[in-house]
Amino acid sequence: MAFSCVTRNVFTVLPLLLLLSITPFSSSFSPSDKVTIGVLAQLCAEPTIYDHFCAGWLAPDPETFNLDISGLVDLVLQKTQLFAYKNLAMMKGLVRTTTDPTLKAPYTTCVTGYELAIKSIEGAQTFATSKSYKLASQAASKAFDSISSCEAGLKGRQNVPAYVPLRNLLFGRMCTVVSVFSSVLNS
Repeated sequence: MAFSCVTRNVFTVLPLLLLLSITPFSSSFSPSDKVTIGVLAQLCAEPTIYDHFCAGWLAPDPETFNLDISGLVDLVLQKTQLFAYKNLAMMKGLVRTTTDPTLKAPYTTCVTGYELAIKSIEGAQTFATSKSYKLASQAASKAFDSISSCEAGLKGRQNVPAYVPLRNLLFGRMCTVVSVFSSVLNS
């Protein structure tokens, strides 16, 4: 059953990924441009974005194609913030429940990192609302940087659940999408 869900999602995103490979790039986007499959493909194809992640994350959400690019930045910020809150809760839970005393400090560092990241994402939301896209991009980059100590503290350690580094990676990719989308609107 899980395989059919994965297969269905892959086949849903597959046409978008094909479009990503043949769509010409454009660097002149306006905040009021309607989000279409082509526009999303161009945005997700920006050099520092993992395009398969970007397309797979945003294309299945029906709200994506009802927005302009400014609204898409807001949506991405909301999704990133929600994920950061979930990761913060996960890290707090790991601090409380770990039976490995060598992991308590790194998990605590992760809690601090996610608290700082959430503040940065909130700042990015404020900047995006006021159309200060350069500052929104910088705030998203700061959120990404806020979890680098978390990632470094957990790297190579035993007994870290496999989902923890994966969730950190996904959060980092989300921050990159926010940063790049915002900077595209700034140019």
